[in-house]
This record gives sequence, structure tokens and C-alpha cells, in this order.
Amino acid sequence: MNLLIYLILFFILIWVGLAIFSKMSERLKCQNHHTSYVKGLEAMIEGEKNNAIKLFREVLEKDPSNIESYLYTGNLLREKGEIVRAIKIHKNLLVNPLLTNEQKNRLKEALAEDYLKNEDWSKALPLLETLYNKNPKNSVLSHKLMSAYEKSEKWDKAFNIAKKVFNAKKLAHYATNLVVEVSQKDVKKANKFISIGEKGNVSYAYYLHGKLLISQGDESGGLERIKKGISIDPDKAFLYLPLLEEYMFEEGQFGVLEPYLKSKFEENPDNICILASYISILKKRGQLEKANEILEESIKNFDLNDYNVLLSIAIISNTIDGNMVSEYLTKINNQMDKNKLFRCYKCNNETSKFSWKCKNCGSFGTLNLSRC
Repeated sequence: MNLLIYLILFFILIWVGLAIFSKMSERLKCQNHHTSYVKGLEAMIEGEKNNAIKLFREVLEKDPSNIESYLYTGNLLREKGEIVRAIKIHKNLLVNPLLTNEQKNRLKEALAEDYLKNEDWSKALPLLETLYNKNPKNSVLSHKLMSAYEKSEKWDKAFNIAKKVFNAKKLAHYATNLVVEVSQKDVKKANKFISIGEKGNVSYAYYLHGKLLISQGDESGGLERIKKGISIDPDKAFLYLPLLEEYMFEEGQFGVLEPYLKSKFEENPDNICILASYISILKKRGQLEKANEILEESIKNFDLNDYNVLLSIAIISNTIDGNMVSEYLTKINNQMDKNKLFRCYKCNNETSKFSWKCKNCGSFGTLNLSRC
């Protein structure tokens, strides 16, 4: 009887021992998985993509159900440019019945990123639309969807998203940008976006409206719109004046154009572009003496330590005063000698003082002469 009791106790002890060993092995196994996973996350944060992928694969070899490791592996492959492999991983994982709703959404977003990177807008859009409809206040999703609509040339849908994420001022600028995209294909739609830009007092919207009117034969209305754009934003005159000059010159409207440019320059005496246009018209009319007089008087309004200003004056004075051209070219040369510029080819940081070590990124021997 005692022998039987001892045998029973012996087998119970063996069973308990095996159970404990099994639990300890499982715990150790999980701990190893956890360690590789954490190291994978650390490598990913440090930008060590290849090492991170290797560590996540180690986790998946021992635990194929680790969804996060699949997700991160796909994302890393996309960042490395291996988009087809990333799409395959994310698509296969998306049909996993064990996914939580949060994991499904993250996977859809990752897959949408894959398609965007692959410029497959038709496949990215349904995923982004689904995610956006669930969370319309997510600004990151909003911008991704808006960008995808733009790439797909779905301008109205892009604008509808923009109305929800931009304030009135930024929306006016966005609408103006869309005019450039649609004006050659859909004039009616272009006019719709122009009106929003003009309502927001965006000078470029007036300029684009002017170009559109001129192309439709309404030169008078178009030129007035361009003038309005210059009045709103004289700093953008360098964009608008060439077209204004071209049409007014062709129409022989010197009597209108010269006083207009004169008044604009009097309003903006430090605007070198308006001065250049004004002098250009005087030169075309043969009024070289007047052009020279105005140029000499106007120079005092500008910063003659600015390389671009010096260059503009040298160009403007061409055919008016050869001595002035020579004088300002000499000043340009002297100014360039004083303002050597060096750029680091690693980080693109610029500095006026040469150093063997880039003070921005710490690289050695990476500074090259950017401007003599």
C-alpha cells in the first residue's frame, strides 16, 4: 500500500515538474520574443531599417501571430523603396480574422501609404476615403486624401476637403493654385476657383483671371485685372509686369503704360522690378536721358550692399550709361569677394566662413564653395 502511495506521489511530482518547466519555457520564449520586438522598435527609431526588419522577422519566425511585427516590417520595406513587397505583406495581413478594429484601420492606412508611394491613386483613394469618413477631423488623413484627389485630378473633391481644413485666407490661396491646374481644361471650373481667390484678395488670382480674359479676347478687362494684382501685391510685380508690358506695348498704349508705371514706382520707390519696367518703357520710347535721370535719382532708395540689387541696376543701366554698367559690375565683383558662401553637401547648411568640420551636422571635409 505504501509503495502505491509513493508511486502516485512520484508521478504527481513529475507532472507538476513538467508543468512548471513548460510554463517557464513558454515564459522564456515570450521573453525572447519580447526582447527581439523591443530591439526591433529601437532599431526602427534609430533609423536602422535593415536591422529592424531582421529583428521583426526573428519575432515572426517564433510567433507568426505577431501582427505588429508584420505591420512594421511592411512599413520599413516601403521606406526602403521595396513597395511591392510592402503591399503584399499589408494586403495579406488585412484579411487576418483576428485583427482588432484599431489594427484594421492602421493596416488600411499603411496600405494606402504603399499605394500612394507607388502612385496608384485609384487603389489609395477608397482606403483613404473609408478612413476619412470614420474620422473626418483627422488632419493628417485629410491632407493625404486631398493630395490623392489632386493627383487623380478630382479637383472639386479636393476643394471640398480643403474647405474643412483651411481657414478663409488659406482656402483662397488653395483655390488660386487650383486655377493653374484646371484653366486649360475647364474654364467654367477655373472661373469658380478664381472668384474664391479674388474674394480672398489674392493678387495671383487677379493675374490668372487677367490671362484668362486676354486669351478669350477681352484684353482691356484682362489688363485691368493684372493691374489690380500689382496694386494688391507690388512685391509680386516681377510676375505680373511682363504680361502687362507685352500687351500694352503691342497695342501702342505707351501713353497709358508710362504714367501707370511711374505712379506704381512712386508708390513703391524701393521696388526694383517696377523701376526696371518703368526704365524699360522709357528706353523703348527713346527717352534715354530721362531714363538715366530717373535711374540715378532712384538708386538711393536701394541697398547697394545687396548683390541682386547691384545686378539689377547693372542690367537696367545697359544702353543708358556704359560707365554706370561698368561701375556696378565692379561693385558686384567686390561684393562677391566679400560674400563667399560655402555649402555642406551632407546637410545643405550654408556658411560664410570655411571650416573643415560642418558646424551643423558635424561632417568633415564636406564644405564646398557655393558662391565665389
